[in-house]
Amino acid sequence: MASLARNINDLPSEILIQILSPMTTVQLLPLARINRRFYDLALRIIHTRLTDAASLPLHEIILEAYHPSAKLSTPYLHCDYLGTNGLEGYTEDEDKQLSFGQLHDLYSRFRPVVQEENRRGRARYPSVSGNSGTTQVAGQDDDFTASITVNLDEGEMFSQLCVMTNLVKSGPRRGVFLSHVNISDGVVRVFRRWLNAQLSEAGGNASKEESILWMDRSKTVGLKFRVRENVDARRPALWSQTDDEDLPVSYTLVYEELLVRTSTMLLEVEKSEDQEVSNTGNAIIIASI
Repeated sequence: MASLARNINDLPSEILIQILSPMTTVQLLPLARINRRFYDLALRIIHTRLTDAASLPLHEIILEAYHPSAKLSTPYLHCDYLGTNGLEGYTEDEDKQLSFGQLHDLYSRFRPVVQEENRRGRARYPSVSGNSGTTQVAGQDDDFTASITVNLDEGEMFSQLCVMTNLVKSGPRRGVFLSHVNISDGVVRVFRRWLNAQLSEAGGNASKEESILWMDRSKTVGLKFRVRENVDARRPALWSQTDDEDLPVSYTLVYEELLVRTSTMLLEVEKSEDQEVSNTGNAIIIASI
């Protein structure tokens, strides 16, 4: 590796970039350890890739979030790109360059939305009752806002949401994908105390860390909700929070943002492109129930 660096170190940066650009990000990262010049070139290439990948011009993210009992009745949501805070254009000024660590900490923001085919005629989904609560996805009559209703029975401290995010590339018609790569797949607990805390923070700083439900310990994917209480659904209107904290309650969680670590998304985009090449001639079909 060191001898390679010595042999090509005198080449102009433009030529070195052409040599390094065909490499995947995973292949490129170790080269940044060779010397400062390779570090700067790798940083420049990866910064450009992150900028290109952040808005997913050729791909999109679809989200599935549902209570385990509502899997078959909950359609997936498409996610509209909102932006990536802190990802400015690459600069030659070392004092203004983002480090690899700073690039790793960037998140792209998306808004999960109900699609037209799921909104019309299916604006409300029937409740699915169970000991762990109730979950449903609904589109409002006047827009494509998506929400989940979470019910907690008496004495129940949390409900569960199965959350799956996938990176897809659309095919010739809706519901047909040329590639399909999973970003995250897990179960998150929605605690009663967290729901109550979000109600008390209504109208406050929506960017607070506590307002995000992270899907994994690495904080690769997170969901930010606006929480509303459904007073009439599960308890009397005159009930007070101080009476009994364990009484049945119902909340509507309105999707505000899906956050995805941008560096992870770049790796998945590259994986998706490899998958598309290997699956040429085939298509993946995902249909809403």
